[in-house]
Amino acid sequence: MLEKINESIEIIVKFAPGKVSPVRFLWRHQVYQLSQINLIHQAGAGADKVIYFSASDNVNFFRLAFHNNDLSWTLEELYYDG
Repeated sequence: MLEKINESIEIIVKFAPGKVSPVRFLWRHQVYQLSQINLIHQAGAGADKVIYFSASDNVNFFRLAFHNNDLSWTLEELYYDG
């Protein structure tokens, strides 16, 4: 089932040369440990750039968004069996 969320999240990321990867995030008082980043893409340009991460935790699939203009993260979508 696909659910549109669009809520702010707190996130921990890993930095490597030229790359950032989400590791885990807090949403609705629950921590989700990400096991895989499946796809990364971006939209917009300059200060309005948004970088999207499609990720999974071996149970659920998430679409996370990093907003370059205010350095915030949102959980855009959640896909789960249900």
